[in-house]
Amino acid sequence: MKETRKEARTELPTFPPTLPPTAGTPPDRPHPVPPKRKSRKGASAQAGPAGDPCADLTTAAIQEVIDEIEESCKKAAGDAAAHGAEGGPGYPSAARDNLAYLTLARDEMIVLRDWSQTAGVLDPPPFVSNTSGAYNVHGYVRATVIYLHHARHWATISASYHLSQDARDSYELTTRALELIEPLGAQAGRCYMSVFEPFK
Repeated sequence: MKETRKEARTELPTFPPTLPPTAGTPPDRPHPVPPKRKSRKGASAQAGPAGDPCADLTTAAIQEVIDEIEESCKKAAGDAAAHGAEGGPGYPSAARDNLAYLTLARDEMIVLRDWSQTAGVLDPPPFVSNTSGAYNVHGYVRATVIYLHHARHWATISASYHLSQDARDSYELTTRALELIEPLGAQAGRCYMSVFEPFK
């Protein structure tokens, strides 16, 4: 069994955590101008529970994702402390990489949360209701999801090589964070597009 694990290890690539360009920066060209200022009360078929896709884009929803990632970070930190020493047995870099990617994910969402509270995009409060706000939520979520998938991958490796309960718990907490953040990103896209309706 140990030989099989050793062979598997040599086939796994290492993904060093690197920061991509900031997800929320505006594109090279300006946002398109909506054909007219429309009421936020048009119900899209993909709207949220309140009939408005923007209603889900709240700082509370962003904070819920942050909280879940922070819980996963705590477990990953315990795993890294126990199994992440350079040159240690098993696959120590897996424990470290799980924590590194979770930290990047958490920091990305903290930037989004703080920006949304200071940039005047919560109009009216408590949810984002303009194209700039929706665009940035969509972009930051996209970057964060990539980090979370990498973190979850490394949690599986650490749990397997080290029989680590902390890594196993981190895997589940990261999965929960993904379950919260994916709908947030989808609604941000719907919110952004809603000002351009009706589509032909």
